[in-house]
Amino acid sequence: MAVSFEQPSMDWSHPETYNEFLRFRQHVEFVYKGPLCKADKKDKAGWLGMWIGKHGREVYKTFEWGEGEEDDPKKILDKFEVYVRPRKNKRAARFKVKQRRQQEGESFDNFVKDLRLILMDCEYADTDDILIDAIIAGVAHKKVQERLLDQGQGLTLAKTLDIGRQYEMSQTQLKLFQGAEEIPVSKLGVKQKRSGVGRRDNKTRMDPKHKPSTKEKNTCTRCGKDANHTKCPAVGTICKYCKKPDHWLSMCRKRDRASARMNTLEQESLSDEDTIIDILSSTIDDPDTHTCKSD
Repeated sequence: MAVSFEQPSMDWSHPETYNEFLRFRQHVEFVYKGPLCKADKKDKAGWLGMWIGKHGREVYKTFEWGEGEEDDPKKILDKFEVYVRPRKNKRAARFKVKQRRQQEGESFDNFVKDLRLILMDCEYADTDDILIDAIIAGVAHKKVQERLLDQGQGLTLAKTLDIGRQYEMSQTQLKLFQGAEEIPVSKLGVKQKRSGVGRRDNKTRMDPKHKPSTKEKNTCTRCGKDANHTKCPAVGTICKYCKKPDHWLSMCRKRDRASARMNTLEQESLSDEDTIIDILSSTIDDPDTHTCKSD
């Protein structure tokens, strides 16, 4: 009976050959435990010979084998791992840890995973403590750095991972909130009629008891210049903002409403971000609500 599953493949052109092989080996071992769990060693070795590709089979020819080793998939994988594993250089590995920075668009978990792989060759006695330092130095977000440094001596690896993940989660949620509030500029004028600013403006214009100031009386509402002119220079022109006639951009009411709305959204966005981060941070510090586990 044919078995369908995703075939493991080894990318020999990958710049990080050893890490690529570890990924490949893990996939192979999952297949052996799953779809091919009933296959014998010889059959599994045959499958492996196909998955390693043309280059891998050329490398395979260079290996020296003991009795029965060519039919043992674990022995084959071990020999390939020895072949691709670079010679350990703890100084180079430690330098690499110090240079590692979280890249734009890279997830926090992927950043931590890569640091763990590099630390395997560093030969540190306490890798957790070094990992915490590397995360603080290399994390992309300044707010995460500040939060981690605020923990002082009480900072553990588990709490470090929680803070980084919770901040990343807060950013995702914030983008969803902002996405729901985004309004095209072309529609801001319509929306603003329902806002508090729009109601106040309408009330001011429609309230017969409202008495305009001396400045309002002497300023032309079309061009913004002295109202005591025989002919307004804005008459017959087109506003560069709303494209309507007989007024200039500096006196455009639609532009003023749009500007007020954008300022409001900006302030709400900053307030939302701080609120989300504060809520998530308090959750981390509260032992009764602490649910995240360290890797």
